[in-house]
Amino acid sequence: MTENNIIELTPFRIDLTRALARRGERLLASNDLAEEVALLEPLEAYYIVREIGLGQALPVLLQLSHEQLEACIDLDCWNRYDFAVDSLDEWLTAFALAGPETLATSFFSLDYVVQLLFLTQTVTVYDPDTDQVPPEDEENGKPRAMTPDGFYLLELKTEMVLKIHPFTLLDAMYQYDPTGTQQILSQVRVDLPTQIEEEALRFRNGRMQDMGFVTPDEASVLFSRPASRQPLPRPQKPLDSALTRVPSVYAGTLIATTLLQQALSLITDQEFLSRLEQEIVWAINSAIIAYGEKTQDIKQITDIAERVRDTISLGLESLLAKQEPNCPLDGPEAAAKASDLLEVWCITDLFRHGFAATQGLQQEARQALREPRFRTWYELADTQQSDEPVDRLERAFVTALLGRHPLHSGFDPARAEAVKAFACLADIDAAHVRLKRLVDQICRQA
Repeated sequence: MTENNIIELTPFRIDLTRALARRGERLLASNDLAEEVALLEPLEAYYIVREIGLGQALPVLLQLSHEQLEACIDLDCWNRYDFAVDSLDEWLTAFALAGPETLATSFFSLDYVVQLLFLTQTVTVYDPDTDQVPPEDEENGKPRAMTPDGFYLLELKTEMVLKIHPFTLLDAMYQYDPTGTQQILSQVRVDLPTQIEEEALRFRNGRMQDMGFVTPDEASVLFSRPASRQPLPRPQKPLDSALTRVPSVYAGTLIATTLLQQALSLITDQEFLSRLEQEIVWAINSAIIAYGEKTQDIKQITDIAERVRDTISLGLESLLAKQEPNCPLDGPEAAAKASDLLEVWCITDLFRHGFAATQGLQQEARQALREPRFRTWYELADTQQSDEPVDRLERAFVTALLGRHPLHSGFDPARAEAVKAFACLADIDAAHVRLKRLVDQICRQA
């Protein structure tokens, strides 16, 4: 900060400012929307559409490239290992606002195996000339329709109510590309649904890993014990990938003043900074998987990004406290030394060091439950608990420490159960004191 309080535009802050300029509403107001959307990386495009809302995002949707739309469907239309037909229906509904042709072209622009998967799970295709067609049940039968070319008999398979009826979609497809629609229906008729889903999932998982959304087992590495010895210096060239920009939903959290932000602001090598930004994006994406969250909820994703930011900052501070015990952690020297650490430790390892710094708290909380009075207090039924706001805050505080991943809670009287990550060693120290005082207070009660 200069004497006239103008914030210095470091390379990192410039990157974040550019990212924030790509937020949804600003993008919609662009004079050249097509050009702006073309510059978006797939993950950025997805979060922008989610931030705007599918119902309002049609101008952006119409400009998405195949790769961008593919990423949107990968991120939004799967429940772990199962394809979510109703989620893809929401996207098709948004495209249908522009008319039948746009509906058809958007469906044909999807990954081919996803097209097969959607139709396989929603319609049964019969060839009346060669297939044994079951008799139609007039009372409980499923809706049927012949294709416009007369080749196939379609029977509705899904029982869920979709906004875009599969027959309406197929009618639009026949109007746009009769030959292509006939070909895809011929394949739907003979392919096994399970094989199609397995193939679609395999392709999707590969693309997700390219964006840093690794498998749950790989994501769990974030919460494993960090290396005790300093690793070898890593190459400072960016990884072999174009995914180096920070999506605006992540950038909004990283612009806050933390030790991580201060350290990144001291880096002037743009290639190295791009690599670090990429590692941060991947760490957040891995954390989303590790915490078991979905990418559809922008508020939840923002919370995860803040947790990752704070845990990395805590990792930097924890390493500094061990390596430079006499260095004031709130001064400029700390930021410079933290910046040096970024050249040595990868972002994932820094997160792991931050997480390790919380483990002592969790162990103390578990040890406290061995005290009979404290366990009795903690395990009281809801109807027997005190109505005092302070009691609710203390219970939330202990519950968050005992979770699978210890977090900080019990700090907001208006939202007792709100959680965040521990962001610095001072937070850890204060929590140690708070827990000890609470245990002593309860165990002294008659």
